[in-house]
Amino acid sequence: MGEVLNQMLENYLVSSNVQLQKGPDSLSFTINSAEGISKTTLFNILPYMHLIFFDIHARSLPGEIAENAVYHPMQFNYCVGGRIEMLLDDNSYIYLKEKDFCISRQTSQSESYFPTKYYHGITMYFDPDFFTEANSNMDNLFNLNLSQLSEIYFEKKDTYIAEASSEMGKILERLWQLYETPSPFHMKLCVLELLHLLLDARNVVQEKTLTFYTSIQVEIAKKAEQILTADLKQHIPMKQIAQQFGVSETSLKNYFRGVYGKNVSDYLRDLRMSIAEKLLTETKLPISEIASQIGYTKQGKFAEVFRQQFQMNPLEYRRSKKLKNI
Repeated sequence: MGEVLNQMLENYLVSSNVQLQKGPDSLSFTINSAEGISKTTLFNILPYMHLIFFDIHARSLPGEIAENAVYHPMQFNYCVGGRIEMLLDDNSYIYLKEKDFCISRQTSQSESYFPTKYYHGITMYFDPDFFTEANSNMDNLFNLNLSQLSEIYFEKKDTYIAEASSEMGKILERLWQLYETPSPFHMKLCVLELLHLLLDARNVVQEKTLTFYTSIQVEIAKKAEQILTADLKQHIPMKQIAQQFGVSETSLKNYFRGVYGKNVSDYLRDLRMSIAEKLLTETKLPISEIASQIGYTKQGKFAEVFRQQFQMNPLEYRRSKKLKNI
């Protein structure tokens, strides 16, 4: 079978327009888009195991390509922060939020999607059979037979999703800190500790009850988001958009909340405030103009909502940012 994971990554890198940076123990590739900078960093922790850190500030990234569809390693995903879309083998979608983890056999995806344009996450790719064979001494020393993961987590289906326990969360928090200050030795210790925890059936946490969404439902939610955010000066009723797609207003709101993790009103408020913060910091536009650009006809209402979000009014916020830059 060869270096399966290395071949997968090589296929991915060749297919993507990325900036590569090689370190002594890592490989990073960065995509700089109009939405922001996204960085993925890979560490080859052990034979047949890769540890990948995601620092994403964009809506999507290139996913797997056709050449990788033949590979089916196991993967462990943990959401440190933000939100990520997961495509399952039955073509349904689920979403991981902060502190959620999943164990699955890889599903090929044409792109990775991040509904909130932000994701911090950790992924481990490994082939259980080849890992155990290549690291037989570790199996003897630490009782880490990863082939047993299938028996523990894939009794009913090929994806297991739960919220990390306090013990698991502490291990993964340490691992994320090691991404910022890399130490391959300590990374290996954390990975071994995590694998030991996963293989102890006594530590298996209860699987989450999740809502699964079809590709049509997800597409409707994404199209609705595009319509709502195309021009923030407009306040388009959800009922109008629901009629356009031939679904009920309640269903549309449920699809939207499922994909983006927020009610429509909260999502749009947070987006407007994020844009306002950027304009206050980076431009000299009058506050009345900023309010108008993001859909507030009354400057007082804009100031009220901004104060609730940032604990100061827009003018104070602009002044505080200028002071920091002096």
